[in-house]
Amino acid sequence: MFSCEEGAWSIIDAAIKKYEQHFHDEFPIYEYIDVTKSDDFDFSIPGAKRLAILIDKHIKENELVHVPSDYHSRLY
Repeated sequence: MFSCEEGAWSIIDAAIKKYEQHFHDEFPIYEYIDVTKSDDFDFSIPGAKRLAILIDKHIKENELVHVPSDYHSRLY
């Protein structure tokens, strides 16, 4: 089970939608929990803002994020 700080998911969701609309590809959110986490939450507000910046950078550079080959076969 993942924990989410109130207000963080709306930031994350908007960033992911922006990524997926730009690249027409699924964003691997669970691969980027290290970006979104804090001491108290898996999805924190500061982490959500970091993720939004990361996604904006990839969109600006027109470069997909790295997705490990086994990402879709993992259980989370």
